[in-house]
Amino acid sequence: MATSSRFLFMILMVLAAAPVLFALLFNFSPVINFVLVMFALVCDLLAFSTKYYAEFFTPFLHARGGIVTLNDSEAFTVAPSGNAIIVRNGQNIYASAFVKIPSYRSATEMTEEEKSNFSRSFSRVLTLSKEPVRFTAQLYVIDKDTYIENIKSKLNEAEEKYQNMTIDKSVSKADSERVRGEVTMWHNLFDNINKTRSHSLEAFAMVTAPGGNEEEAINMALQQADEIVAGASSTLGISANVVEGQELLKFLEPDYMIPAVTISEQMRERTVSKEI
Repeated sequence: MATSSRFLFMILMVLAAAPVLFALLFNFSPVINFVLVMFALVCDLLAFSTKYYAEFFTPFLHARGGIVTLNDSEAFTVAPSGNAIIVRNGQNIYASAFVKIPSYRSATEMTEEEKSNFSRSFSRVLTLSKEPVRFTAQLYVIDKDTYIENIKSKLNEAEEKYQNMTIDKSVSKADSERVRGEVTMWHNLFDNINKTRSHSLEAFAMVTAPGGNEEEAINMALQQADEIVAGASSTLGISANVVEGQELLKFLEPDYMIPAVTISEQMRERTVSKEI
């Protein structure tokens, strides 16, 4: 039992013994004696539970400080090359790389035979590496700011073109109607893109390798990642790739998984406030 667990055990035992002593030394009413005995019983149960659940009870001892420090060390650092992360655990150095595995079809669009073939192919992907590989899928919120700005730019261009055509008397009615339809299309797309939050499902593999130094660990991890990329691409018929740069943070930082504020969010809030 760790020192903090033994300390917690001693405190709970003292709290359990104190009510019993008070009940024996003082002539309390039966109701008070019953409450003291029940309190002692609860403290006894908690004391013996610390053997297995000390990690749950220990933070309550530090709650008065307002801050409970779980781990003050840096969780990870991004490699200078931007395609791996580095984790230090004492004297040990580990590097992890991520492989993006795109999927171009949903299971709802496949026939039963295609589902069976995909399952067999993916089973072969799981055996590509002799080292442990973590395969997972992550649902994250798409930041549509760049896409919205592009649509807004196209809309402004179409509106300006339509206004110029209405002034120009030489333009045929058919051309004017065609541009008017284009303006309507961009308007509808611009309005609909802001109604709901868009999500994307990303499947990826994560490989980790140790090393005597950071460079060795990174090279080993990237070597394993390249094996996964080559095997997954040929087996599934996709373009798998090692995640690099800012996209790497999408799998690590909550702010990149779920953007706090985007242009689309701001526009939706303004629309709701106007309706209210």
